[in-house]
Amino acid sequence: MLLYANGDSHSLGAIKGGGKVKPFAEYVAEKYKLEIYNDAELASSSYRIIRTTKEYFRKNSNDAFVLIGWGTWDREEWSYNDTYYNVMVGWYKHLPKPLRLKYDTWEKQQDYDSLVEKSKIVHNDIYNFHTWLKERNIAHLFFNCMYSFQGIQSKQEQNWDNHYLSPYDAQSSYVVHLQNKNYEHDQWYHFPQEAHAEWANVLIKHIEENDIIH
Repeated sequence: MLLYANGDSHSLGAIKGGGKVKPFAEYVAEKYKLEIYNDAELASSSYRIIRTTKEYFRKNSNDAFVLIGWGTWDREEWSYNDTYYNVMVGWYKHLPKPLRLKYDTWEKQQDYDSLVEKSKIVHNDIYNFHTWLKERNIAHLFFNCMYSFQGIQSKQEQNWDNHYLSPYDAQSSYVVHLQNKNYEHDQWYHFPQEAHAEWANVLIKHIEENDIIH
């Protein structure tokens, strides 16, 4: 079995002040003596995470444990000349000129209402992706990096069979948990090495209590 990780800069091990350290996913892999393949990318959207994870498993064995940290719901993935680009407010300098023009308009449209609408769409997309993994008997665990879903009423909440760490509780996200533990961070909420170890312990506890890795 292999640990397949995907997500954004947090899953890559980005730290305060720049650079990278051993990310929480590697601590989890070591705990279960698994090799690791980390497919995370800076500013990754849920669209990119789902797309690249499915691409990986279409080409590789299903004998893996998938660990995904979801970023913010406002992020998008745009395609231009057969190349994909991650997009979020303030993350645009890498875009080719035609997409920069699109970004200028798009950025002005981003507000809390649009975030709520995107959250509802992503909530459905991620649940369908969870079902896709279950149908293939691929062990997996999701968690929120920044905050919980926005605009999801209790009657709209899904049963994730413990494959999603407290999806509707903002206090259980990666960032909020580490803030509550008083770890320092930069403007992008990148934390030091010891914070990654702390989060790995949270994940391992959930995995053990719910028998997610067989």
